[in-house]
Amino acid sequence: MKILMPTTPGGHLKQVLLLAENLKGNFDITFVTYNSPSIGNILKDYKVKLVIDPFRRFKGLFKYPLLLVLLFQALIILLKENPDAIVSAGANVPIPFCYLGKLFGKKIIFLESWSRVKVPSLSGKLAYKVSDLFFVQWKSLKKFYPKAVYAGRLM
Repeated sequence: MKILMPTTPGGHLKQVLLLAENLKGNFDITFVTYNSPSIGNILKDYKVKLVIDPFRRFKGLFKYPLLLVLLFQALIILLKENPDAIVSAGANVPIPFCYLGKLFGKKIIFLESWSRVKVPSLSGKLAYKVSDLFFVQWKSLKKFYPKAVYAGRLM
């Protein structure tokens, strides 16, 4: 089974990496993120696809055309990798993969950030609409995501 794990560097990557470590050996895992010093050697044991980060390079209206670039990159990666499932967390990068993946009939699993205790994230709100399985790490978020699975904190 092939799993695609689109995420952003930093804390979101570390959370998804914890999942990947438990799945490694049983699944073919590919990470998708953008280049950042924080990824360093963390992903050396995995296949990695790099995409553009539309929110760091440009501000204001200039970032919107780059969202189209990210959408196109997501389409190409999904067609080449043809994963069975998309497991993700984080902002901006996962969302195009979740929506395109849903169009292609892929299973979508999203993990809302552990830092979201009382208020849902924009990415979480967007991913919830297309997720087959949606995890929250705090019970207080169940009121925003009634179909979510409370799984406790991922550590």
